[in-house]
Amino acid sequence: MEDFGAGVLDFRVRCPRPRRPSRRRSALPERFTAMITLHAFLSRVIMLYTLIGAGWGLLLAVRRRPASDSYRTTLLIAEGLFAVEALVGIILLASGRRPADLLHFLYGLLGVAVLPIVMGSVGTGKRRDSLWLGLATLFLFGVAVRALMTGAP
Repeated sequence: MEDFGAGVLDFRVRCPRPRRPSRRRSALPERFTAMITLHAFLSRVIMLYTLIGAGWGLLLAVRRRPASDSYRTTLLIAEGLFAVEALVGIILLASGRRPADLLHFLYGLLGVAVLPIVMGSVGTGKRRDSLWLGLATLFLFGVAVRALMTGAP
């Protein structure tokens, strides 16, 4: 007997090869993954710190007290946190990492620029300066939240 159709019809299903996971993220050197983690950690620290700072400044304003030296020092520390965060972001940008939205760069610039402008604009010893500094710090809390939202894809 002859084998009719042998070799003519091949019913084997050919599945495409499964794709390998992208090596783009895992191919980064270890120091860049540590930088990504540091950038994310600093963003959370900045959000918490500016929220506490805004509450402190607005509480001083409600009590009709001028901004104390310790409050101004707290704001200088917040400015330092923003500067370190921006530096880490620039290193990540130089390594090829990009944020999901270009607005992230604007938020980073605002985070670094707002406090020195406001601190230079308000006087010392006035009751109203604590209100302005508290509102500026509350604004920076919102900037930090938006920066987190427009950050990593």
